[in-house]
Amino acid sequence: MRRMTALTAAVTMAIATLAACSGNSDDTDAAAGPIDTLAEAWSAADAKAFGSATDAPDPASGAFTEMNDELLISMAQVSPTGEPKCTDQGCTQTLTVSATLDGLGDWTYDTDVSTVESGDGWAVHWEPAVLHPKLTEQTTFDRARTVPKRAPILDRRGVQLTSYRAVYRIGVVPGKAKSSSYPALADLLGVDGNDLQKRADAAEPDWFVDVITLRKSDYQPVRSRLLKIPGVAVDPGRLPLTPTSEWGRAILGTVSPATAETIRSAGPLAMDTDVVGSSGLQAAYERELAGSPGGGVLLVDAKSGKQQAQLWHVPVAPGKPVRTTLDYRFQDAAERAIAGQTKTTVLVAVNARTGEILADANGPEITSYDTGLIGQYPPGSTFKTVSVAALIDAGQDIDAPADCPSTTVIDGKRFKNYEFTSLPSGSTFADAIAASCNTTVVDRAHPLSNDAMHQTATQWFGVGAKWDLPLDAYSGSVPKNNSQVDKAASMIGQARVLMSPLGMALVAAAVDSGQARTPSLIVGEGGQPVGEPLPAATDDDLRRIMRMVVTQGTASSLRDLPGQIAAKTGTAEYGTADPLRTHGWMIGYRGDVAFACLVVDGEGGNSDAGPVVRRFLQLAPTRVN
Repeated sequence: MRRMTALTAAVTMAIATLAACSGNSDDTDAAAGPIDTLAEAWSAADAKAFGSATDAPDPASGAFTEMNDELLISMAQVSPTGEPKCTDQGCTQTLTVSATLDGLGDWTYDTDVSTVESGDGWAVHWEPAVLHPKLTEQTTFDRARTVPKRAPILDRRGVQLTSYRAVYRIGVVPGKAKSSSYPALADLLGVDGNDLQKRADAAEPDWFVDVITLRKSDYQPVRSRLLKIPGVAVDPGRLPLTPTSEWGRAILGTVSPATAETIRSAGPLAMDTDVVGSSGLQAAYERELAGSPGGGVLLVDAKSGKQQAQLWHVPVAPGKPVRTTLDYRFQDAAERAIAGQTKTTVLVAVNARTGEILADANGPEITSYDTGLIGQYPPGSTFKTVSVAALIDAGQDIDAPADCPSTTVIDGKRFKNYEFTSLPSGSTFADAIAASCNTTVVDRAHPLSNDAMHQTATQWFGVGAKWDLPLDAYSGSVPKNNSQVDKAASMIGQARVLMSPLGMALVAAAVDSGQARTPSLIVGEGGQPVGEPLPAATDDDLRRIMRMVVTQGTASSLRDLPGQIAAKTGTAEYGTADPLRTHGWMIGYRGDVAFACLVVDGEGGNSDAGPVVRRFLQLAPTRVN
């Protein structure tokens, strides 16, 4: 009899349990409903709604907020897993939590929650384990994050172009600064004092507001005066830097505290407290160079802070070096060559056989603007390399007699030689080009078609080709001509012809190697042939003329240097002033190294660009290998 009574009780309980678990039961829906409500509030980061779904709203809401703040959780996706297990005492269900921690990634885990009767309805029973199964009243969460050491940028031979050097991060603490601090910092450091004060006024009194980061060599001379300014704070550290502030800055780039702009491309794990690439290759290869931070979530004693358990761990992923085609020897020679300039000067060198960029120096001032790659300038008479190729293709004999009058007129437009130079009678076409006679060239424009210059530039010299570089670069533009004057002007690198220094270095490289190529900046990328090889006879003539430019023509500044140096000078007029303003150009090659030098607002190719090229060739190796 007792056995039958026990069996009857068991059956009755099973039926009750089945009724409570039935998806059609209103009671079951009511008992399980708060679990869905809590999951939705958790996903929406709504602390108040999260607490309201429990039987202890204030403690639950406070713990939820503390967890998000302590772990820097930017978002979470929380969803019930499977069906709830219900009895007449309530329902229990597993929640799968995927929380995104700023700078670390997604932490995914499961936690079980249960509902109980609360007031007139049901609520999730609050206990710390709702947030994580190991969390208790005596413990709390802590967060750890480690940023790996940034990898270096290497040259083609493995030499480090960037390395860790001492820096001093200068800041101002608003609550300790005075109104006089901002103009004093502006005078001493050359920063915008008004902008700095606006940023400081918008910050909390105890914040560190960035002013500037200085190298040790720049910090030491201003240290004593700097520390006397009220509110100034100095944070010493180390950053991956080039040998000097100017050296390779435009192409290698810089690293600095993250901004709203730079952090967008720094990767999903970058934080606004990180130092990230802000320009050049440092920015283009931020993710490779920076690697990925490591760390995780710790469970610690709420009173002592002693670690109890590691709940989640992400290993540090070290940064990977980026190996460029740059060559320290050539880059350093180019940097030293432009260091003494007073006008904006660029020198680009490439391997004529491969298209690899060996050097890209921009200066003499500190600049992140890479004129060498993205500058768009009329190339002047250096572009005669292209127009002479077009004329040779049309039948011009470079040994034929040629006149070089000081001026000539094409369809009413007067053209002149730079400084009105002319050649004696009996001179050949090659002599005229070596002397950079504009009139000799433009007088031969008429037989050429309106697309001859465009076709020659694109087909044999790669002008306008699509380049596959990690940085912005300009491959040049030679539009089809629309008049005789337009054609004549384009033949001497004026009118609508625009080139970058890199583009002109590759024009010289095409003459040197006989084949135009796209440029390469990263080992193993780019450097592909483009267009068609120069006809052998045409290339021989061009090489001969460019050698004559050095031995008897306008590139006299290079005349006594060793090696079979070939060059072409150029003075490009621009603007509307009277007289017209000019840029000084020189392109050329020695061995397998082709180069281009531009002096912005220079008076002449040989007079302004020539000494820079001379210094570069004196310092650089005669060959790449």
